[in-house]
Amino acid sequence: MEIKTRSREETEILGTEIGKNLHGGEIFLLNGDLGAGKTAIIKGIAEGLGVKRHITSPTFVIMKKYKVKKNPNGIKKFIHIDTYRGLDLGQLSELGAFEYVGDREAVIFIEWGTGLGGFFKQKNIPFHRIKFIEEGKNDRIIKIDDSFDFESKFF
Repeated sequence: MEIKTRSREETEILGTEIGKNLHGGEIFLLNGDLGAGKTAIIKGIAEGLGVKRHITSPTFVIMKKYKVKKNPNGIKKFIHIDTYRGLDLGQLSELGAFEYVGDREAVIFIEWGTGLGGFFKQKNIPFHRIKFIEEGKNDRIIKIDDSFDFESKFF
């Protein structure tokens, strides 16, 4: 599915809608240019899940873990990973990034995660992709795998 947002705020609202529709165990790989909206959608997703902390991109710390409180779907952990710096699978494993794969109480969002798709396919680990395409200064086309079905006011 393709959704067009016209501002950072709309991208965050879309993220909130996605967050409210998560069931636990999902993995999302996000791809798009710098400034395309990846962190904005992540902020919205965290809000939709019930994360109360301020969300920032983990570019330099690579992985951030957030506690989710009072989520109706039993999600207790929001894992936000950024592989912009080109980490390999061994380095991600050392960081503990894969210990949450398959955990129904966690959701994982990986910015710049396109390269991990082959690994997840090889291991038969289901995942979703979100691709960001910039159209002008504020407009974004956000492509979400059809395998993730959710309600959105943007349709």
